[in-house]
Amino acid sequence: MNAQKSLSSISANRDLWIAQYHQELHERDRISGLEAARRDGERERSVSLARKFMSMGHTAEEAAEFAEIDIRLITGQK
Repeated sequence: MNAQKSLSSISANRDLWIAQYHQELHERDRISGLEAARRDGERERSVSLARKFMSMGHTAEEAAEFAEIDIRLITGQK
């Protein structure tokens, strides 16, 4: 009788652990997605500022340095 009870408890704990693991995976994916979106937004804003700086007569190199970004983001080079 105790063995049956013990096995039932182990099985329930395993199922709970698996459910919690899946929930944590989903939460990490959600947070990763939000972080990636934030970084993309920051990059777009920096590129926009650099282009605005260039429109004021500055070079691409100056604009990249001003916006603290890689010049390739402004020039489109790979």
